[in-house]
Amino acid sequence: MNLSEKLRNMSLFILFLVVSISVFIWFGGFRFFNQLPLPFVLRLALWASLLYALFFSPLLFYLRTLGQQGAFFDAMAWVGYLLMGTYSILICGVMARDLASGLVSLFSLGSSKGHAAMALPFVPARRGFLINGVNLAIAGGTATLAGLALKGGLRAPEIVTVTHPAGHTGLQGLRIVQISDLHISHTIRRSMVERVVSQISELSPDIIVFTGDLADGSVSMLKDDVAPLADLHAPMGKYFITGNHEYYSGVHPWLNEISRLGFTVLLNSHRTLHYNGAPLVMAGVTDYHAGRLVPTHASSPKQALSGAPQDAYRILLAHQPLSFTEAKEENCQLTLSGHTHGGQYLPYTWVIHMVQPWVAGLYEEEGHRLYINRGTGFWGPPFRLGSPSEITLHLFS
Repeated sequence: MNLSEKLRNMSLFILFLVVSISVFIWFGGFRFFNQLPLPFVLRLALWASLLYALFFSPLLFYLRTLGQQGAFFDAMAWVGYLLMGTYSILICGVMARDLASGLVSLFSLGSSKGHAAMALPFVPARRGFLINGVNLAIAGGTATLAGLALKGGLRAPEIVTVTHPAGHTGLQGLRIVQISDLHISHTIRRSMVERVVSQISELSPDIIVFTGDLADGSVSMLKDDVAPLADLHAPMGKYFITGNHEYYSGVHPWLNEISRLGFTVLLNSHRTLHYNGAPLVMAGVTDYHAGRLVPTHASSPKQALSGAPQDAYRILLAHQPLSFTEAKEENCQLTLSGHTHGGQYLPYTWVIHMVQPWVAGLYEEEGHRLYINRGTGFWGPPFRLGSPSEITLHLFS
């Protein structure tokens, strides 16, 4: 990546941050908190919690660079992410309220010209009562959705079984377990990892694949939390590819640690396996945008499958579903991805369809299949609503 591209990407990132912070402050603070009939001290506390939700993450990152970690910092993360998730839902409600109010005013303006005599007199008390009622409904709806989302986020991942036609490949009976986007961090610790390992072991997989985004934090910080992954066993091996978050957390130390845990790391490479004598190519690419951060890790399905036998069933592990286009060109019968989290929680389970061509679950195009795991953990807010976390069992029959 040349300097101009780096500056462009940095500018877009800064613009995204400025817009996001502005939206939170405007709709959450000025358009909601300031309308509430609360004492000044309570409104001030709400403003403080909103600002904490916006800025605790860089503060936590800075403290981590100083070697600070422990239960207190985990608590900081839990509080911050819960507030962030709750306010992200609240803001959508406030935006919907303002949009509805604007439309009502627009239509009222157009129709009032011929019905001025029928218009109701303006009564401030009635208007205040209506505003307070709507805001109370928004607050109640936000609390309900946030509570349901938290319950979903803490629930054990669902076991999702997906059947693939083996045809004449000889792969009948093959069992592949896929996990993705575990995001081990301040809010996902060893106990949750042990639960996932136990669930996978009960499925008796022939192959285990991890399609990226293992952790958010350094190896030194999370080494004990990822350790249970060493207890995963599969007779045909366990395979790992990088997601975008590996590159935010120190990709090279993490690749060393992942290898130590017994995974075969596929960096634009493949392995030729055999199941009951039938050939199977297990290929993997680096994250779709990895080349922006580590030029030698530029994602390449073509390189990953270079030299692979043509008569073998081809599976490509690619963190981002965007790799599916190139996977089809390389004649991969099945691509396994993650990354999207399926939007993770409402209303973003709807919004994500605006920015991602493939979101979650099974797709088939031109005889090639893509499966997107919704994520085994969560990222940011510990919320899941409308897109539960999952462990995927791929069965060939």
